[in-house]
Amino acid sequence: MTTSHHQTGNSGRRASLLALLLASGASLALVAPSAAFAAPDPAAAAATAQAAPAEPAKDELTDIVVTANRSGAESLQKVAIPISVVNIDQITKSGQGNLSDLAKFTPSLSITEGAPGFNKFNMRGLSTGGYATSDTSDRSLVAVYLDDTPISVQGQTPDLKVYDLERVEILRGPQGTLFGAGSMAGTVRFVTLKPSLTKTFGTAEAGVATTEHGAASYNIRGMINLPIVSDTLAVRANFYVGRDGGFIDNIGLRNKQNANSNRTYQGRVAVRWTPSPDLTVDGSITYERSIANGLNSAFSGLAPYTVLTNGPEGTDDRFRLYQLGADYDAGFANLIVTGAYTDRAIGFDASVEPQIGYFFQDYGSPLTPQTNTYPLFEAPTAYSDALARSLPAELYQIDQKLKDYMGEARLVSKSGGPLKWTVGVFYEQQDRHLRQDIPTPGFDTLSYMNYFYGPFAVPGGLYNSQTVDKAFQPNDIFSGLQDVNEHQFAAYADGTWHATDKLDITAGVRYFNFKEKYYLFESGVYGVVNHIPLTTNATLKSNGFNPRGNISYKVNDDFLIYGEVAKGFRYGGGNQPVPLGSTGIAGQCTQNLAAYGYNAAPLTFGPDKLWNYTIGEKAKLAGGRVTLNVSAYYIDWSDVQTRLRLNCSYFFTDNKGKITSKGLELETSVKATPELTLSLSGSLNDSKANGDIPTVGAFDGDRTPYYPKYTANFQAFYDRPVGSGEMHLQLGYQYQSSQNTTFNNFTTTLTAGKLTATGPSQTFAAIPESHNLSASATYNIGQFEFGVYGNNLANGVTVTNIGRATYYQVYQAGSRNTLARPRTIGIRAKVKF
Repeated sequence: MTTSHHQTGNSGRRASLLALLLASGASLALVAPSAAFAAPDPAAAAATAQAAPAEPAKDELTDIVVTANRSGAESLQKVAIPISVVNIDQITKSGQGNLSDLAKFTPSLSITEGAPGFNKFNMRGLSTGGYATSDTSDRSLVAVYLDDTPISVQGQTPDLKVYDLERVEILRGPQGTLFGAGSMAGTVRFVTLKPSLTKTFGTAEAGVATTEHGAASYNIRGMINLPIVSDTLAVRANFYVGRDGGFIDNIGLRNKQNANSNRTYQGRVAVRWTPSPDLTVDGSITYERSIANGLNSAFSGLAPYTVLTNGPEGTDDRFRLYQLGADYDAGFANLIVTGAYTDRAIGFDASVEPQIGYFFQDYGSPLTPQTNTYPLFEAPTAYSDALARSLPAELYQIDQKLKDYMGEARLVSKSGGPLKWTVGVFYEQQDRHLRQDIPTPGFDTLSYMNYFYGPFAVPGGLYNSQTVDKAFQPNDIFSGLQDVNEHQFAAYADGTWHATDKLDITAGVRYFNFKEKYYLFESGVYGVVNHIPLTTNATLKSNGFNPRGNISYKVNDDFLIYGEVAKGFRYGGGNQPVPLGSTGIAGQCTQNLAAYGYNAAPLTFGPDKLWNYTIGEKAKLAGGRVTLNVSAYYIDWSDVQTRLRLNCSYFFTDNKGKITSKGLELETSVKATPELTLSLSGSLNDSKANGDIPTVGAFDGDRTPYYPKYTANFQAFYDRPVGSGEMHLQLGYQYQSSQNTTFNNFTTTLTAGKLTATGPSQTFAAIPESHNLSASATYNIGQFEFGVYGNNLANGVTVTNIGRATYYQVYQAGSRNTLARPRTIGIRAKVKF
């Protein structure tokens, strides 16, 4: 890897269609936004239909078909990689349709959610800390796909409801050969249901729920499939409208009960066209709008489920995805051409006034003569509700716009020969614009700026955020812009040689070529040095190869063993600047940097990489009544992208340190009786710093943060006829062991080049273990389905993240804890037509 940083007849028809599709693939990158599209995998869907297994006997488990290898449909038990499949029907019946619910049904996946659309995916212990909403250079470790389109953004993957899907595939371990740079730890694939060309049908469903400590929730959803031209053209459309009632009360000047309620509107229209037996075309438009009126957080020092802010909080996420894909049977192989255009706008608001309390407190000085208002209060010695309500609202705002164009073309060989292969090319361009602003009413006249630093070189001599520190507006403590323009090209090949009837040998490689332009502007009192705004212009380039190899041996038709070695990678990025100086914030930053051996923050950081080694087995036992899948892995992660958070509130990323992760994963299902099915999955992970990592204060052997050592999931499903209908009962239990927010409970510095602990950490916290108990009952009778469900029944899932109060803790009632939804009971009704 190199990195640089610097400032047909059938034959005739097939031939003509092949040429047309190849030309289309070559021009995807040039398509205008109104005509750019993205792709389900029509070949995979067609292959799935063709390869669907026969109905199993009542005492056997149903075979599961996947398209994880992107080379056609295969039985899950025949795919020689660690992969889990989430059953959508089971999720729907249990009332668990949010993105974060996926982690409850698979080993080795952990999802931390702060609000709808603000989440972080971790897998196999590959984590170095939480995510920052303002860091556009933070790269995903787990790729999320909707069919063939990547939609993941680190910390902000859209919260598409798990609805009208065929299945969700969760691939564990690096998938860089077929899925690219964002899949360093694994990949999550949402596989949508495609339009049927022959049948008219649909569903309508409604549900209501009540949450302990909170308000009522509701949702309605529907789907319809319409053949337009029989066997040739069909459309499938679905929608979702829902409101999740809030359960956290805001007792500050915001003064709102159930402040964290949210509304969701989603819809998808898909079209399938088969103009000839050789060609299938799929197109779709997906729309999602999520509006949260608050964050899922509360202060630990207040009453349970209570927060105190003086300004509004919440998120607003609008996601639009246009997709188009074509699958052409060229005789010797299938040519699959796909394209996508994503248009997304993300808004985030927080009210974090405790961070600026020190601007308004008395430092033993008289009132400033210019305004006769400073200070607002005496310097406090302990937290006070009344004082907290007197603070001006710090309206922390981040708005992002993201536009992404991607195109891919691949050839997939036909099954049956000694060699199965896939070759393809991929291109993506992404433009991301972030605007950050922190207006604070009254800051210019009520803070200490005039007293300590005035008069200023502006008319009248009084402080004004806009005229003195170039903020976007007056009374604005920080204003910032980030513009990121990325281009990546990749070519890949993956092939399996069926050496014998039992032995398969697979090899693959992906070549990547990446370029990024990064621009940053910061102003306001927190973004200037000597009243001069901070700016960054950076260009990054990287290219290289990422291989994988896999060998599998079929002991018999029901027992497979395999081993794999694969390289994962992640692109680098540009850094936000850190101010340098001798006084004020710049002076503090300069001292912080020197303590870690830096003269200045690096302008950019490079790619990191890992090698993953996996062995596993897949077995079907007891005449098809039991499946047992076990995998073990060992991962060496080097040049890790780690974020150094300085005490002066700035941060940057650098390639420092190594992490080693090893673990065990298990999944098993048992058809105990024709009516009762049991499933169990779990994981054991040991992920640690391999040597000291100064940027994150990690000592050799410290466990990685934000990942549990143990996970376990148990599900029981019971189905039997009752009267003229059928009853379905489901019981679930999920466990996650405790997690830490940082590597250890120390503040650290470098002393003579050696990492040294200097005292207790103010940011370390232990996220408690969780026990999630759920149950549901569903009764089907003819076209109708009625259900009742309960989630978090024992309130065993409480705190999911902890943001410790640090230097401003005297103004804040304890830690800001992200909370899970408490005990929830709901009912639902569905009709099929």
